Amino acid sequence: MGYKSTIKTKISRRDFPIAIEMRPLWRISLIVIAIKIVGGDKLYLDTKKLNILVWMLIRSVNWDDYEEYLHGRALDIPFVSVDAATYKAVEFASAKQFIYIEESRLYITEQGCQLFDLLVNVQVMEAERAFLQKNGKKLTDTKVKEITGKLV
Repeated sequence: MGYKSTIKTKISRRDFPIAIEMRPLWRISLIVIAIKIVGGDKLYLDTKKLNILVWMLIRSVNWDDYEEYLHGRALDIPFVSVDAATYKAVEFASAKQFIYIEESRLYITEQGCQLFDLLVNVQVMEAERAFLQKNGKKLTDTKVKEITGKLV
């Protein structure tokens, strides 16, 4: 009772859309705006803090909940996880010299500052920038420890 099946392979040249969340340049831009806005004059962010901020930026449907927590109006700690795509974007951003990494800190470079200025000038990521300006500095080291389960 052998039964044979033949599979014919078909290769298509059609493009397959990649979700914006998976596009490296989009994540690199999130990294740059987070460092520039939240890092302030220091122009750097701790890797854990950056990961949390990018996680929050990507999930705009939860921004109200994140804001309530960051401003101390809610006790429930938001769920944040390791995001491999963000770490890959950090590698790309470093390779393209938008940032550099030193002692668990991500520093923005002059080229990264130019990318930030471009994003501002063409009015891209306005909602994300507004979220960071309003809430980013509220992500204190204490809040990072709470979110990461004191693994800082």
